[in-house]
Amino acid sequence: MNYDYLAKIRGMVQLYTQRKTFNVLEGGFRSLIRGRSLEFDDLKEYTFGDDVHDIDWKSSSRTGKTLIRRYLAERRHNILFVGDTGRKMSGSTERLEEKAEVSTVTLGTIAYLADRQGADYALAYGGEKGVRFSMFRSGAEHLQGLLTQYRKVVEEEGGLPLKQVLERAADITPKRMIVIVLTDPEGASLIDERLIRKLTYRNDLLVISCSDAPLTGHTGSVFDLDERRYAADFFRRDRKLRDAERKARALLLEETQKRFIRNHVGFVTISSEEEILNRIVELFERQKIGVR
Repeated sequence: MNYDYLAKIRGMVQLYTQRKTFNVLEGGFRSLIRGRSLEFDDLKEYTFGDDVHDIDWKSSSRTGKTLIRRYLAERRHNILFVGDTGRKMSGSTERLEEKAEVSTVTLGTIAYLADRQGADYALAYGGEKGVRFSMFRSGAEHLQGLLTQYRKVVEEEGGLPLKQVLERAADITPKRMIVIVLTDPEGASLIDERLIRKLTYRNDLLVISCSDAPLTGHTGSVFDLDERRYAADFFRRDRKLRDAERKARALLLEETQKRFIRNHVGFVTISSEEEILNRIVELFERQKIGVR
């Protein structure tokens, strides 16, 4: 694949940080996981988004400025991306963008930001011969390789379902890490409380869902991925069917959100590449795992 995802992601991040003067991405991500070492690094002036518990009141009173203490990272953090695959990922989002493309760019954006702070990351997905795991590494070459690999398999059929991949990931993770799941509304709804407890026993769990294009309401033809055929025109024009679909989607999303909130799992929905960075920032702010 010749598509240069890294150039695209670098451009997105640079544009975002230029547009947003006071936001959590300014200066990069400080830490992705709870806790820090006791080794003092330096002082910096407080900006919106910093932890108020880090304020050094003595230094602040001497200088007349609000200063916070910064610490060296305790260790390199490990992030495991678990990517959903299959026919459903070849569909479109609510904004009519390719789910496979939005999911790949989302993975790459988080990995790029994590790479800048020295984190190691890996990718797991369900292949025809079982769960496939990459090595935990960092660097541009590793990141580009993961993006190319995931984009190649994300729409392939015949692999293990996401739930089985997560079960396997929970069984073999030898140390604490951040598990980031890339899926769609159906995949997110199937992550039940038993599996959540298993995954969060020693890990942080974040779930990112690429929205589904509605079956009703579009002006053009709609292809049904499950039935492998174009949907009948009356689906797009029937008001009762449209209302029923909206209610069913809203109910599924509400139940999924409640389950994740109960279990302290970060969750966001993404519909286009344009909103990826805003949603990532929102996700980490909610989870409170170190976006500074």
